[in-house]
Amino acid sequence: MEKPVVWILGAGGGVGGCVAQQLSAAGWKIVASGRDPEKFGAASQGTADWVSLPLDACDPQQMDAGAKKILEDCGRLDAVVVAVGSIFLKPLHATTPEQFSETVNANLLPAFHALRYSIPGMMRQKGGRVVLFSSAAAQVGMANHGAISAAKSAVEGLALAASSTYAKRGIRINTIAPGLTDTPMAESLLADESRRAISDGMHPVGRVGRAEEVAKVASWLVSEAPDWMTGQVIGVDGGLARLRSQETRKV
Repeated sequence: MEKPVVWILGAGGGVGGCVAQQLSAAGWKIVASGRDPEKFGAASQGTADWVSLPLDACDPQQMDAGAKKILEDCGRLDAVVVAVGSIFLKPLHATTPEQFSETVNANLLPAFHALRYSIPGMMRQKGGRVVLFSSAAAQVGMANHGAISAAKSAVEGLALAASSTYAKRGIRINTIAPGLTDTPMAESLLADESRRAISDGMHPVGRVGRAEEVAKVASWLVSEAPDWMTGQVIGVDGGLARLRSQETRKV
């Protein structure tokens, strides 16, 4: 039986790498993309069927060529996971127009390009699944998150419109909105014990997330979620966006 094919953008990152390992273990063929193929090392270890396809997800020409190459070489494209983005935290009055544009582009363009260039092949197959990534910061107001909140809110709007457009084509598009997750991207925010304690305390469960926890939901959306599920934003955030942390006092 021919293996299903998943294209993972950001496969060298913390969450993307975990998704690659989990789906490989479930019998998927992995097409791994990212700007730096040297970061694929840890994620590719132990994967049974791995193809490296280095590219910049913000570049439409590279994304167009990448999608066409997958269909040409693999004959199919069953799912796309867009685990690409950035973290930028500054108050708006201290954010330059260039920084704002860079943040929006780094988070929104990969999502648009993934949809734009993978959907034609999925329509020909009469089905496919796409997983995008937002943030808890798009769900609840958080200080100094103006640029990233705007960018991730745009990803959610894009996903909702695309979900509606392609629902009857058999394409299911869902979005994950994580809280702060312990990955290389968040390293500067968790660099010492005091910063980690603050970040842990923001989440009602009392800690930041782990990459494999977020990845499990992405892998489930790709391989096991019901066909009736599309257009959803799923919080995997330790309760950050929906709950208030319980205050604890020493008696």
